[in-house]
Amino acid sequence: MKKIINKGLVLALIAMMGLASVDCQKKKDDNTLLLAALAFLLNQPEYTIILTGTLKTSGGSEIKDGKVVVEDGENPILSSGQTNLSDFTSCQTNSYAVGAAAPANTVDGEFTLSFRTTTVNGALKFSASESTGADNTSNCSSVVANLAASTFTNSLGNGTLNLNIDLNDRTNTSNVSVTASGFIATIKAVKVFVKGEYPIVNPTIGENLCDGRRLAGGPTIKSGSISGSETWSGGILLQGTVFVESGATLTVSPGTAIFGQRGSSIFFKQGSKLIANGTAADPICWSSASALGSRFPGDWGGIVVIGTSGASRSSNTEGTTPQGYGGALGSDVENLNMSYNIVEFGGNEVAPGDELNNLSIYSSKSVLNHVQVHRGLDDGVEAWGGSGTWSNMLATGGLDDDFDLDESFTGTLTNLIGHKYPSSCGGSFSTDPHGFEMDGIDSTSGGGGTCAGSLSRCTNPTITNVTLVGAGISGGQGMRLREGFAGTINKAIIYGFADAAAVSTSTTGTFPAVTATISNLAYETGKTTAITPTGSTTISATPISSVGSTTECGFGETKPDYRTIGSLSGTYVGGATSEWYKDWTVYRAR
Repeated sequence: MKKIINKGLVLALIAMMGLASVDCQKKKDDNTLLLAALAFLLNQPEYTIILTGTLKTSGGSEIKDGKVVVEDGENPILSSGQTNLSDFTSCQTNSYAVGAAAPANTVDGEFTLSFRTTTVNGALKFSASESTGADNTSNCSSVVANLAASTFTNSLGNGTLNLNIDLNDRTNTSNVSVTASGFIATIKAVKVFVKGEYPIVNPTIGENLCDGRRLAGGPTIKSGSISGSETWSGGILLQGTVFVESGATLTVSPGTAIFGQRGSSIFFKQGSKLIANGTAADPICWSSASALGSRFPGDWGGIVVIGTSGASRSSNTEGTTPQGYGGALGSDVENLNMSYNIVEFGGNEVAPGDELNNLSIYSSKSVLNHVQVHRGLDDGVEAWGGSGTWSNMLATGGLDDDFDLDESFTGTLTNLIGHKYPSSCGGSFSTDPHGFEMDGIDSTSGGGGTCAGSLSRCTNPTITNVTLVGAGISGGQGMRLREGFAGTINKAIIYGFADAAAVSTSTTGTFPAVTATISNLAYETGKTTAITPTGSTTISATPISSVGSTTECGFGETKPDYRTIGSLSGTYVGGATSEWYKDWTVYRAR
């Protein structure tokens, strides 16, 4: 009986163990006290609250370089184990569209907060600050985007976040209010989710794994540095930033589930290696340690892999502890090999415009086969330099770009599918949530406006068989190609993005011109394409067989069928001629 209970409640057990910082596998013979504590934990009410607001000066000017923080007040109501409950405000002109063309639902000074409470009535401390390195007139892309998190020390004042939530009207903005002096915080949107409300129907193999149903017993806790090679299996709990040091190889067994606590991430340093090869029957999952029904984009930082395969510049990774990468090609050694992996709910923001992704790949030689990135706060997959052989890649429900390539990445990418979820599924979209965002080099690469930097190339992949389906989110387009992108794209389908451009190109300053070529493109009627494809057609209906229950945020009975509809077969193949994604993937939005 104990084993059955453990299988059904592993994710809650992981959350409890993370709070206690105890590895309960050491006491396998007596689970009585553990189960009693778990039962107590599960019976406690908990509410996940996601709110979006705007931060302004007392005079009403939007604060572009702001940061807001929530903390417990005199009477604690936050659930245990939560850290870094903050967000940096948005700076609209980071978007490709500015001025009159800027997305209507995005404003300077916008922030999003996600936190969990034990009550629907109470008060939290609410404070705001701004950076010492900018002001409200600063340029977004050249100043605000480069601000370090450590510079946000200029206090604007303190206030109170008041909760008076009606569970029968969970999206009413009057459920939440802020009273403060020194600044104005206005709530634009609010959503409330209750622990235990998880109406998933017909879970897939992947959903059962990521939700802890295929695991037994307590997880193994990993924190700090891993200096020797290890093999992981069963359940793993990540606490804080975990570093896999140079010389170490991490091998992940089929059927393993890795859960990251809020603010955690795993970094593979140069000289280390990740080998994670699952199967369709036993995939590998990297997910959030939050309770079922309360997991959201940005819960944890995701996977960061750094190799020695070069990039068009030398720089530092994103993250709270940045690591160096790039420069001239070093030892071109494969250091990332993944198959049948799911990476979900990653991408927490650590500085303005500095979010980790579900999967961040720096200067690596990577092999990815049957990999899904799901519900990330930032990009699904982003690569800076290096090379890759990728096939059968699925990006679902992300809040920024599905696939992002930069800084002289090259390789062969086949069968890519990107699918946006409706805004009603929760989370705060970026100002420009594209399917593809691909840049040739960086402005600091020193190529003199050419692709003759340290690697003598711009980003130049060969991409074949693509399906990109949007959800009409403001500012989003199918493909945004910039700054010397020189790849070839063949047999692509783009549909459902809000922007007028299905494909756009952008070159300013010293960046080289985009020289990409596109063949056999099917795109939505009425949209434009900045690159004239060799062979094209327009479409006026969803190009895939079925979106399934993603209109219900993945909680309904049916799963998507991404196979291209019959009228587009042949030349316009898209990312799926077979159901290579079936059963091992995941679709629930939280």
